[in-house]
Amino acid sequence: MRLKIVWKSGWAHAHGTAPDGQRVRCALKTRDAGRAEEARAQLEARLWKIGLYGPDHVITFEECALAYVEDGGEARFILPISKALAGRKLRDVTPKDVRDAARVAYPNGSAATLNRQAITPARAVINFGHAQGWCGAIKVRGFPTDRPKRQAVGRAYLDKLRPHLPVPMFALMLFLHTTGRRIGDALGLTVADLDMQRMRAVIGRTKNGDPAIAVLTAEVAALMTQIMPQEGRVFPYVARSSVYATLRRACKAAGVVYLGTHQPGRHSYATALLSAGFQSSEIAEAGGWKSVRLVAETYEHPQSAAERAAMVFGGKLAQKKTAPKK
Repeated sequence: MRLKIVWKSGWAHAHGTAPDGQRVRCALKTRDAGRAEEARAQLEARLWKIGLYGPDHVITFEECALAYVEDGGEARFILPISKALAGRKLRDVTPKDVRDAARVAYPNGSAATLNRQAITPARAVINFGHAQGWCGAIKVRGFPTDRPKRQAVGRAYLDKLRPHLPVPMFALMLFLHTTGRRIGDALGLTVADLDMQRMRAVIGRTKNGDPAIAVLTAEVAALMTQIMPQEGRVFPYVARSSVYATLRRACKAAGVVYLGTHQPGRHSYATALLSAGFQSSEIAEAGGWKSVRLVAETYEHPQSAAERAAMVFGGKLAQKKTAPKK
């Protein structure tokens, strides 16, 4: 194998055939003849190593990350962690390396930020490389975080906001509150997804990748009919940012705490169903949670069960007076 340098518009490219017979067409990213020859030689040596020892001996983390993105993987947050692991062979990257690189990529980031923007994308890249046979599987432990305490609200919260919200925004908030659907599901709804005779909305693809049906209350159906355009999206908001900005202003005007869309919607929905006596499996089915265990861990707390038990023994049983012995 011998790669040749081909010049195109003043830029150097390497053309030739790899040891496995694959055609090579690679930009060397230089206009300098000396650097082009150096880059050509390095590429040629690299291809020989891949041919002799296999790609797992050569592929670096950043190369795997690039392949991951080109294969359709999520590109968000990939660049910072790739820079922090630059030059490391994929097969040699350890869980400690990933955690150390996360701190380098985001030196002032919180544990939640490190997990979301470094640990999670690094795991995705390594899992992709493992699937290609480029490295072994590893488990990277995330940084411990304190789970934020979420607040469930009732209808009174929405009623306070109503005078300060446009009708489409109130309809959106009520839809989330009474169906438990995610904001992304709601904003993706089109007129074609609605069956107003049966008061249903068909969500083609949820976060879990599955389709779902949201059953509308009579009030929500009436509001959606009021705001419904002839075609296109049901709710006139293209991005979540515009929803959050409008909602923040309304909360300030109404004098209520800003809770975003998840807490008044999905979280409050599950909490209300739990209070109404629904089981975890029923809540998961109604709101589209894929994991019954997640619902149970989030909404069913041992403390509440203990309190109910105390009420039974301290209340109902205490009221029963033992009949005196004759």
